Amino acid sequence: MKVWILGSGGQMGRAMIDACQVLKIPFVASKRCDLDITDLEQVKRMGSSGGFTHMINCAAFTDVDGAEEKSKEAYGVNALGPENLGIVGRECGISVVHISTDYLFNGEKRSPYLEGDRPAPLNVYGKSKWEGEERLLSELSTACIVRTSWVFGNNGKNFISSALSLLRKEEHVQAADDQINRATYNRDLAHALLDLSFHSGIFHFANHTPLSRYAILQDFFEEAKERGLPLRCQKITPVLADSFPTRSPRPSYSVLSTEKIERVLGRKPRLWKTVLAEYFDYVQPNH
Repeated sequence: MKVWILGSGGQMGRAMIDACQVLKIPFVASKRCDLDITDLEQVKRMGSSGGFTHMINCAAFTDVDGAEEKSKEAYGVNALGPENLGIVGRECGISVVHISTDYLFNGEKRSPYLEGDRPAPLNVYGKSKWEGEERLLSELSTACIVRTSWVFGNNGKNFISSALSLLRKEEHVQAADDQINRATYNRDLAHALLDLSFHSGIFHFANHTPLSRYAILQDFFEEAKERGLPLRCQKITPVLADSFPTRSPRPSYSVLSTEKIERVLGRKPRLWKTVLAEYFDYVQPNH
């Protein structure tokens, strides 16, 4: 097994590098500055000469609001890029594992989304990711697609990764209590991607326990207090998501069912509280 990690400069790419190092899996990591997945010829040259068995695509345009204004760039990375990987995978006999998103769904379903549920994205980001799935599978029907949600880790900028800093800086914090999802620890996702690398089809992965952003902040607050970390925050108030206007609409409910991946891998994703504690163990020395 030899893995080619694409998009290695992002939080998932770095988590994939760590996972391969821990498991002693040979890999090559390409950042965006090294290789543009929207350039088919670049991908072909690298794919045909690297001796890879697997491509794991962590490259993505993830700025959900920015995608509304930069739709051409979003579709390039999120739709054309996966298509190119599918072409090279088919031509070179390389398996492809691709990360997708819960934002394919509109949130009208009030029970966890299954892999077979029909996507109905609300924003350009979700539409571009859905098109990327379709294009990849049209070129390489044996590809593995893993949809995930609210990814966080010790690097990268997102609501969860910045929660501790927010609690340290602000006395009063407000957080939406009407957007429900499952958070995903990037280290757990990285190992799941490797475990699924010899499988085909669409899977959902996220850590257990549906949460709101408000609930996440509350858990961060309690964990930080128990560990004796200095916090400025004195109060966390639940509010509606409309209190934080965005250019791009988000689904109010996009919880992913992980029943399929649990059957295939023979284990359940770890609980939110478990990975939260591990996250604090990992990042606490830096705070």
